[in-house]
Parts: sequence; C-alpha cells; structure tokens
Amino acid sequence: MDMQNALETAEKHARLRDGEKLVDVAAVAREEQKANEQGYALYKLKNKNKALFVQTIQENLDVLIRKEFLTNAELGFLFSLMPLVQLHSNGITDRETGQFMTVSEIAKYLNRDRTGISATIQSLLVKGILFELVDSQEIKEHKRSVTRRPLFMNPEIIYAGDRNRINATLSKLVIEFDKLERKKALLSWKLWIKNGEEFGRLYSRKSYLEFKKLK
Repeated sequence: MDMQNALETAEKHARLRDGEKLVDVAAVAREEQKANEQGYALYKLKNKNKALFVQTIQENLDVLIRKEFLTNAELGFLFSLMPLVQLHSNGITDRETGQFMTVSEIAKYLNRDRTGISATIQSLLVKGILFELVDSQEIKEHKRSVTRRPLFMNPEIIYAGDRNRINATLSKLVIEFDKLERKKALLSWKLWIKNGEEFGRLYSRKSYLEFKKLK
C-alpha cells in the first residue's frame, strides 16, 4: 500500500470512529420537546470546573446587615472563614488535612489572638451563625468538652455546595436550634428537610412557614 492509499484508509477509519461518537441531533431535539412538555429539560454535559467555591446567600445576608444583627468585626471574621468551609459538610476544616479545626488552630490560621477569636466564635454561636456538635456524654462526665468540637457554618448564610442538597444532619441541627428565627432575624430563604428526603434545601420564607404549620 502506497502512502496515498494509507492516508485515505486512515482518514476513512477516522471518519467511521467520529461517526460512532456523533449524536443524532434531530432525535435529541424530538426527545427534548417531549421532556419539555413534561416539565423536564435536557442539557449538554460540560467538563466540571474543579475550582473550590463558597457562596453567600445574598438576600439573607442583606437581612442581617440591615438589621445590624452582626458587628463589622463578625462580618469580617465570617469572610476570613470562607476558605475553611468544607464542601458539602459546611464544617470549618483544615484545607490540607480535612480535619475539623479547633479555636486555637483557627486563630493560628488567621494570625490572630486566640482569646479574641474565641470570643467572636462564641458570639456567632449564640447568634446562630455558627453551630457546634458537642458530645453530651462527655459534658455529663467532665462538665465540659475535652475533645474537638466540630464547628459548622450556617448554610442559610454561607454554603459550600448545592443549595438543593444540604447535608441532612446539618439541616436538622440548624432547624432544631434556629436561633436566628428566635431572635427575629427573619431570613428570606430558610433551610428545611422534608420527611423521608435525603437532603435539606433552601426554601422561600413563604414555603418555610407553610412547612412549619404542617409539622
């Protein structure tokens, strides 16, 4: 086989391989129309962007700012914590190890005094912006926590992940100990998890109030 024939053969094989990869666009269009009629949508998958992100829930943050619910120092501290918010869990974790961070470790990361950081964290816990998991048995035995207390950011304010797939344990924690609601910081978007569902999600305040009535 001469060079010309070899090139033609290779090109033919390439076209065949490409043909196997092609999508029947007309067929897709027909299926899309059927899907749209039933309330669904078809879309082309794209390569996922691997850049880590965290998002603020703008309308809720606006409520807190207008109400002067947070001090400027607390707002600045929350911004500083954003790089530490773990994807999906919303826990405050070490970026390298993935371990939950202690108050001392957070202070070291921010190059700040531990006493001041501890006071700010305590204030945000009281206000319901941060949450912590405490071992009740440990408290009963030692009268205080002696191990790490995982800290979590309230996903109604700042969340790393899909707002429609919020961790169930975190959702239940926020709903049960909703200090923002008790302090009359009435957010526009509220977290709720329906019975039997695997994840919580953010709902409009109107929907949230309806869910509470049915509870």
